Amino acid sequence: MSDIEALRKSLALPSEGLASEDKKKMAVDAITTIIDALGRGVGAFGEWEQRCLAASIITLRAGKYDESRALARRAIWPDENRRNSGVARFPLRPGMLSLPELTRELDIARSMPPRRVRPVE
Repeated sequence: MSDIEALRKSLALPSEGLASEDKKKMAVDAITTIIDALGRGVGAFGEWEQRCLAASIITLRAGKYDESRALARRAIWPDENRRNSGVARFPLRPGMLSLPELTRELDIARSMPPRRVRPVE
């Protein structure tokens, strides 16, 4: 098994039934792990990865932790599963184009308090 395959498998844990704080931690951990792995050369870092990781961090800021984690995992999808139309809706963001910039933005998102869902009245 290659390093990238092992990375994909390590991030496949379910998050159903977890508290919001735990889901946020899982999302942050997934993004951090992927950025670190790409920085070590485990996989390529190109436009696909930039778009997916930037979208993941933006979604994390919005409090959509499951979606954030899914977008981060999409960054390491196999080439045969990638479609340009799948990431075209995620524009390249200034300040989120390199691994250090993504790490900085993740640190900012990580420091934000979890969003509380208001009960419907």
